[in-house]
Amino acid sequence: MVAATSVALLTGCSTGSSEAEKTSTADAKVAPPTVLKAGTLTVCTGDTPPNIFYDENNELQGVEIDLAKALASELGLTTKLEEYAFSGLIPAMQAKQCDVIMGSLYIKPEREKIANFVPYLYSGTGVGVSKKNPGKITGFDESLCGAKVVAITGATGGNGAEELSKKCAADGKKPVELTLVDEGTAAVQQVINGQTEAFIDTSEIMSFYEKQSKGEFRMVGEPSDKIRIGAATLKQNTALNTALDDAFKTLVDSGEYRKVLDKWGVASNDITKTS
Repeated sequence: MVAATSVALLTGCSTGSSEAEKTSTADAKVAPPTVLKAGTLTVCTGDTPPNIFYDENNELQGVEIDLAKALASELGLTTKLEEYAFSGLIPAMQAKQCDVIMGSLYIKPEREKIANFVPYLYSGTGVGVSKKNPGKITGFDESLCGAKVVAITGATGGNGAEELSKKCAADGKKPVELTLVDEGTAAVQQVINGQTEAFIDTSEIMSFYEKQSKGEFRMVGEPSDKIRIGAATLKQNTALNTALDDAFKTLVDSGEYRKVLDKWGVASNDITKTS
């Protein structure tokens, strides 16, 4: 069993921001009740660098933000961004605080039971450590048995740590000691400060923080468990799911999708690639 500690849960805490090109509601390809507000696509999202992060002007930026705006524009809508802690994204959509989630949300069987998805990126699991790490941890493997590990509440890293911990125990090794936090910055700080030994999350997040920390934090090993990220809509809102899927196909065909990926240096995560 994993020893888990939850730190500063911020579920449901949102900050609204907004934007995109102004369009007339007459140009919109979808309208209420398919979207909550006429002329607007309200997006639940969160600070999950490098896909989504705050810039120096405290504005949300990143590949998923650009994709959200591009999809909204294709539908003739403006974009309104609502930020939540990762664990609060699905509850917020279920409470009809937004039309769609675009927040580094992995497409998993349990999530597909409650939401429809339009896949738009690939991702993988990565492990990050402090530069002071003596070399014990080699990646997402049994080198993590008995280690103090941090992950984001509700994210796949925590689930992966729990599954790995079971394997450790089955092999007669110590379980993973897992701490949960709400944001990646807090997780990285714990690793750098020596409170925990490793941070488990997406490989792109590891690369982002490695660059941001100027070498204080680094990814070890190769990414594992390739998985899809997508735009989630309520199961009953099939009209919006179809509209977003059609809009995404248009972005792919026009080359706009690839331009967004190239801008953010994540062309390797292109969902249209078969391998």
